[in-house]
Amino acid sequence: MRTRDRILEASVKLFNAEGVARVSTNRIATEVDISPGNLHYHFKTKEEIVEWLFRHLEGRIDPLLDDDAPMRALDDWWLHVHLSLEAIYDYRFVFYDLEYLLREYPRVATRIRRLTLHSLQSVRRQCGELARSGVMRASDEDLEMLALHIVFTGTCWLTFANVLPDPTRSQPPSGLAAYQVLSLLGPYLADEPAHYLHYLRSKYVR
Repeated sequence: MRTRDRILEASVKLFNAEGVARVSTNRIATEVDISPGNLHYHFKTKEEIVEWLFRHLEGRIDPLLDDDAPMRALDDWWLHVHLSLEAIYDYRFVFYDLEYLLREYPRVATRIRRLTLHSLQSVRRQCGELARSGVMRASDEDLEMLALHIVFTGTCWLTFANVLPDPTRSQPPSGLAAYQVLSLLGPYLADEPAHYLHYLRSKYVR
């Protein structure tokens, strides 16, 4: 593996475990077993490392958001959401440290805001297609709020799960996020998709 890739791999592990603010570039260099000078040859600043990691996150989520294949069944939509939640969990430091990143790293903050807007627009479009296909019964106003709640839950649940009672710790935070996102659809689904929703939710809570 190239040194640059090893730096990024070590960085995401450390950031996920300890947070961006607590991990220095010297610490990353030690983890990779290279000198600080060698690390700075590849990445001049920690912000540059974070920005490249965020680009990797975008590389996994943007194609799902840009996919304009018709959404005619709950499965069509859920696959996109499930893969997005997996990506969010793999780069969870972004959402644990959201306020810090928005304040301290302007270039990263711009990318975060762009991805959030992209997510809102895409989820709104996808839910609209499910409504037009008869999978959901929802007004335009319902769809706007549902899209907002889905994006909010998918990106903020990991942090919120840290303050929940201990029994919830038996489930992976990403699984709980998936369960909560699915639960948001319940009031809007037609009868047959509602039965399938119950089956999908059972996959995430044991």
